[in-house]
Amino acid sequence: MTWTLKEAASAVRKRKIGCVELVSASLEAARRVNRVSNCFIRMDEAFALDSASAVDRLAGGEQMLMAGIPMAHKDMFHRKGMPCSYGSSPELAQVPQATSRLLNALDRSGAVQVGSLNMSEFAFGATGHNDHFGACRNPWNPAYIAGGSSSGSGAAVASGVVFAALGSDTGGSVRIPAAACGAVGLKPTHGLLPSNGVMPMSRSLDCFGPIGRTAEDVALIMDCLASAIEGEAARFSCRLGGDVKGLRVGIPENYYYDDIDPIIESLMEASLLRLEQLGCKLVKVKVPGHQELTSLSYIILGAESATYHAERFARHEASYGQQTRARLLHGFFIPAAAYVQAKQLRGLYFKRFMQDVMSQCDVLHTPVFRRPTPTLEETDLGHTLESTRMISDLSHCTRLTNYLGLPAVSLPCGFCPNDLPVGFQLIGRPFDEPTLLGLAHAHEKVSGIRNLVAQVA
Repeated sequence: MTWTLKEAASAVRKRKIGCVELVSASLEAARRVNRVSNCFIRMDEAFALDSASAVDRLAGGEQMLMAGIPMAHKDMFHRKGMPCSYGSSPELAQVPQATSRLLNALDRSGAVQVGSLNMSEFAFGATGHNDHFGACRNPWNPAYIAGGSSSGSGAAVASGVVFAALGSDTGGSVRIPAAACGAVGLKPTHGLLPSNGVMPMSRSLDCFGPIGRTAEDVALIMDCLASAIEGEAARFSCRLGGDVKGLRVGIPENYYYDDIDPIIESLMEASLLRLEQLGCKLVKVKVPGHQELTSLSYIILGAESATYHAERFARHEASYGQQTRARLLHGFFIPAAAYVQAKQLRGLYFKRFMQDVMSQCDVLHTPVFRRPTPTLEETDLGHTLESTRMISDLSHCTRLTNYLGLPAVSLPCGFCPNDLPVGFQLIGRPFDEPTLLGLAHAHEKVSGIRNLVAQVA
């Protein structure tokens, strides 16, 4: 399906296509693509077709923003009565008693969930490997990673199976698969979207956001999700098509470009030139204490995830995959004093970052990866020290935003010589998602890089 989400929604409202017809096409594509990419954990055909029929009976959902739009979500968003695996073994799956507020918001908009998507076990991982369901593969080339931990979300959207998917981002888990698969992924401001009915990993860092094929599609999804935010009336699509002239785009002079691959660096430079063509002002900035912030985020993540899993882990340790088990064990040995200090320092570092960086620019521009997307074989390192280093390398550019709670969007800017997409990241001030999405939309228009759909054999 090569329509954008907006185009598909318009076609449904104008009765050019019925909801059942659109969802049926999505399910057919899902069966074909899944044989190659392994992006689905479960397809819910009967539920999806019943939901589509209900929207069709409502006169095609003419008043619904997402009437009949096929979506699928990372298998950690609860739907009442449906099993939720969290990407783990059957012994650890749950059948929720209530539907998450975010899925309820999408249901009210008329969106149709066609299934649940593959993910790194309990969201531990940046590659898409999974000991229980098998690795999720990149739709552009199945020998390569789809990124993680929202691997299925990135792969399903980029392969054209669904128009959008929800994922979670605790250290880059929306932006990494979006970049690896050539999609647009938004990590909202921490706390903007509710966590009710979503598996926790580290509530101090967890964010939930959409992956779509264009910035406009992501903005429209956020408009729908806004109904899940108490008292929220903001329109996330309000800056789309607006003038971005005069926006200050910060270029970090340190950390982000350390040891960067020349191919990635050239694509970053090309994206900056496009922003300059749009009238943005490029300014160089120094990012203070980035390595310290990354280390502090690991302390919080390790301590909070170990606490969440402690009881379950004590009873079912053997049911956890090797890499997940090793990372959880590390968390059990983090001193309480270190955790408390990591939390206490957050406000100080946030104030320092806003003063030293965001006072000089409106958005910060960085790579997502410093190297081309690696293969599944290269990253299949089990629970070794090399695996820890690999995960740290993949999330090198993304963890700061989770620790500071800032919004960030990843979007494609070109392709490597091996025909795999490359993404860059825009980081903004708290609750300034409209500026990020507006600038991402403007970049898409001038670059022509939008609505990428991988041709999966």
